[in-house]
Order: sequence, then C-alpha cells, then structure tokens
Amino acid sequence: LLIGVNYTGTRAELRGCHNDVEMMTKLLTQTFGWRPDSLHKLRDDGRGPAPTKANIIAALNWLVDGVRPGDVLFFHFSGHGSESVDPNGFEENGMNQTILPVDFQRA
Repeated sequence: LLIGVNYTGTRAELRGCHNDVEMMTKLLTQTFGWRPDSLHKLRDDGRGPAPTKANIIAALNWLVDGVRPGDVLFFHFSGHGSESVDPNGFEENGMNQTILPVDFQRA
C-alpha cells in the first residue's frame, strides 16, 4: 500500500509525495520483484483513488485481508503527520503519532 498526499491547493501543500510513491513503486517492482498489480496506490492528483480518511481505512483493510503466516506486507505514507493524545498511556511522551489524509480538515 503506497500513499502520497501533496495537499494541493492548501496552506499545507507539499511537493514530491507523488514522486515518493513512484520511486517506491520502482524499488518494489524493479529491485525486489514485486508484481505491479500487487500494489495499491492512493494519491491526491486524480490518478486513482484519493487518500481520504475513508479510502485509507479501506486500503488498510485491503492490505490485511486474508493475510497468512509468511506473507509480506508493505505500507508507505508520504505526507504530513501529526500527534494526538495517547489515551492509553503507552507512549512515553503521552502522544500518538498520526498520518493526515487529504481530507484532514474534515475527517
């Protein structure tokens, strides 16, 4: 699962996240021999499903559906991250790290 979010047209706009997805695609397919049809990509440039909160959750479910011992899974996210309060006290600094979908202002 490869996700690239540039947040185009927002104050949070990044450059290069879509390129990161393409570079990871080349690494996985050309260097490690993964089949291109085994990769699922979310990008906010109209080339496939947008990396909304709902689509990321659905893609993560796709990624783990039917996993068996010995399977190899890969998750790559290029975009902004944030923090939220850790309600369980697992994190030393009291904060969980999060990823921000393209619809982070509404999600």
